[in-house]
This record gives sequence, structure tokens and C-alpha cells, in this order.
Amino acid sequence: MKLTRKLILLLLAALIGAKSAPAQDDDILIKLSLERDSILVGDQVDMTLLVSYSKSILFSFPTLGDTLMPGVEVVKTSKIDTLRSKKEEDRVSVQRKYTLTSFDGNVIYTLPKIMLSLNRGVAVDTFTSNELTLKVAFPPMDSAFTPNDIKPPVQYPVTFAEAAPYVGGGILLIALIAFAIYCLSRRGSNRPLFFKPKPKEPAHVVAFRELSKLKGEQLWQQGRVKEFHTRISEIIRIYIESRYSVQAMEQTSEEILRDLEQSKLCLQEHLESLREVFYTSDLVKFAKFMPSPDENESCFHRTQLFVEKTKLEQPVNEF
Repeated sequence: MKLTRKLILLLLAALIGAKSAPAQDDDILIKLSLERDSILVGDQVDMTLLVSYSKSILFSFPTLGDTLMPGVEVVKTSKIDTLRSKKEEDRVSVQRKYTLTSFDGNVIYTLPKIMLSLNRGVAVDTFTSNELTLKVAFPPMDSAFTPNDIKPPVQYPVTFAEAAPYVGGGILLIALIAFAIYCLSRRGSNRPLFFKPKPKEPAHVVAFRELSKLKGEQLWQQGRVKEFHTRISEIIRIYIESRYSVQAMEQTSEEILRDLEQSKLCLQEHLESLREVFYTSDLVKFAKFMPSPDENESCFHRTQLFVEKTKLEQPVNEF
């Protein structure tokens, strides 16, 4: 009886050993390890997954996301390294590193096991890695450290070196504005700053030049009588305004004659000649009067004669 019982016990042990064989399969070895089992908040640590398996097995690494578990993040995943052994040519060892970090302090994390699937050609078996723990702690506090209140801003007196650029810039800006105003005022009065102003031409020189130009255009000969007399009136008015400082361009013919007569700037005979020119020009411009060729020529020559008789001779500098 005792011998029979021993045989039964040996058979049961053999059966139990046969059922537990897959967990201790020689075809595969899985090992999960940490570079160190504790880190400070925000530090990083490498977790290495090593798998050694037979060449006859088809195997692939699992893909981990950005978060290994709540509170533990995967910062980086390395490439797969293959480790071959000369002694065991029928086996392959591969490893992959996962860089982990955590921002929650004073916590001990039990890292999840990693599940692997192996294809033996006939069936697919699932294996799990070993379990790891990772402690995350806050940096130690310095017992000698005493926090202080934030100091208010310190007010220092403004030094001359600090104020000088602003004061100098303000003075320079005011000087530039004043200089620009001065230049514009001189330019407006025909007194340029950097060169001598061009001398103003005498009134009679301008009048003779315009009369010569008008004669060459032959306006009334082409039937443009009104334009001819309008130009005659403008030339004589510009001459009178420049020669006698009378606002001739803004006055009527009668107002010009009256001012010249009252001021006695012209001789009576010159005024009569000017009156004839104004009278004929006004009739042409406002009454559609058509003068004869002789009247046109007479009006032109009277204008020339008036300028010639009333011109102001410029003194000649003798050296």
C-alpha cells in the first residue's frame, strides 16, 4: 500500500510539472529591468525590455504609447538592438529601451507588465514580463533655507550720464525743427541759404521778351484775335505790377489807369497810349469787337512804346 501511494504521488507531480512547462519555456526568456528604481520629479530613467528566443519563433516588440500608465510617461523609445551569441547560434536576443519620466512626487508606481505574443508556427502563445516598481520623490528641501518676501523696486536717482542722451536728443530735435523753419522762410522770400539768389529780371526785360514771343506766334494773322489781345493785356499788366508795384492783375483797366494817374507815376502822354491799348483789348475780350489789322498792329506798337518810355534803367557798376 505504501508503495502504491508513492507511485500515485510521483504521477501527480509529473502531471503538475507538465502543465506548468509553458511558463518556464526554454524557447523564450523575457526580462524587464530599470536603470534605477527611484527618481526625482521630472527626471528620466531607462526601462529595458530584453527578449531571448529561438530562431524558430516569430516575434515582434509591442508598441507602447506616450503614457505607460497614469502618472508615468514614455519620453522616448529606442531602436531595437540585436544581441547574438556565438555559443547559442540558434537563439536571438533583442532589447529595446524606453525612457520614462513622471511629474507626480512621493508616489511608488507598480509598472504594468508587458505582454508579448510568439508565433510558433502552429499556435500563438502570450507571455508577460516581470513586474517592476518605480519610486518618484520630490527634491529634498534645504532645512537651512528660509523664504523671504519679495523686495520692492529700489529707486535710484537719475544720473547725468543717463539723462544726457535724452536731453541732447531733445535739443538736437528742436534745433533741426528751427533750422527747417528758417530754411523754408528764406526760400519763400527768394533768399536761399546755401547759394546766392538769382537776381530778379527787370520788368521791361521780361515784357520785351514776351512781346517778341507774341509777335513770332502771329496770332491775329491766324484769326486768333481775342487770344492776341488777351496776351497783350496780360503782358502790360505784369509789367505795370512789377514796375510800379500796383496790383494790376487784380484790377480792371480803369482802376489801373486811375491809380497810375493819382500817384503820378506816369506822364499823361504815356497814360493816353496805355488807355488806347486797354480800350481796344477790352472791346475785343468783352464786346466781341473785331479790330482791323492796322488796329492790331497799333495796339502792339503802343504796348512796346509804353514799356520803352517807362522802363527803369538799371545802374551800371563800374569797376
